[in-house]
Amino acid sequence: MKLTYYGTAAGEAWPGVFCDCELCRKARELGGKNMRTRSQALIDEELLLDLPPDNYMHTCVGGLNLHKVKYLFVTHSHSDHFYPEDLELLREPFSRTRKDALMVYGNEKVGEEIYKSLGTLGNADVRFQYQRAEAFQEIIAGEYRVTPLHANHAKTEECLFYQIVKGDTAVLYAHDTGWFPEDTMEFLKKQKRKFQLVSLDCTLQKDHDGYNHMGLEDAVKQKEILLREGLADENTVWVVNHFSHNGGWLHEDLERRANEKGCLASFDGMQIEIR
Repeated sequence: MKLTYYGTAAGEAWPGVFCDCELCRKARELGGKNMRTRSQALIDEELLLDLPPDNYMHTCVGGLNLHKVKYLFVTHSHSDHFYPEDLELLREPFSRTRKDALMVYGNEKVGEEIYKSLGTLGNADVRFQYQRAEAFQEIIAGEYRVTPLHANHAKTEECLFYQIVKGDTAVLYAHDTGWFPEDTMEFLKKQKRKFQLVSLDCTLQKDHDGYNHMGLEDAVKQKEILLREGLADENTVWVVNHFSHNGGWLHEDLERRANEKGCLASFDGMQIEIR
């Protein structure tokens, strides 16, 4: 299984769209891994995680091929993770080559946003189909078995993150969330699955939260819990991802501090082969 990070920033992107703070100015000056778009990742070439406003940029600059994507899993309806208007472009005459409908999975609010924007929840003509994702209910998506888990995030909707399994390989993609809710941890402990890769929220970097997002120390605490419960081991790849300019560290500093804690720091375009 291959995981590609196309967008690794929080909602304002980095540099922030309208921001001229020192960290945003420095990111513009340095470029490279300091330039971060809104959150999106891809498993292999078929399973997409979130559909942000920077979706089109990822196709132009990052090499994302949406024609090959069969399944879209949305974590929640916040605008930096879900831009439903782009689904309109699946149908004729905007797309003249796609044959099969894109399967779109998300919570109830995601479905509401699709209907509000497009007036439909999908059919053969528009080439997408929405299906509600229910926490702890496994979804079969081709070769993948995907389980939505409760996130510790906005209280106005049922925010989710995802466990993705292909064969004997398991990935935990946990954004946006603070420390994992009790029901999610109970599910994971009962399941007893060991993860080969865990991607943890690190929006706040040097700061602490745990109840909506995480900083680095929060992510390390969650890492230690997963290790203690036998849900990961010394071979597990740990990644921190989803960063705000308010967190205080440019990529070089972030990478050094994350590495000291046994984690990789994501950047736009980062690819990891998971075995």
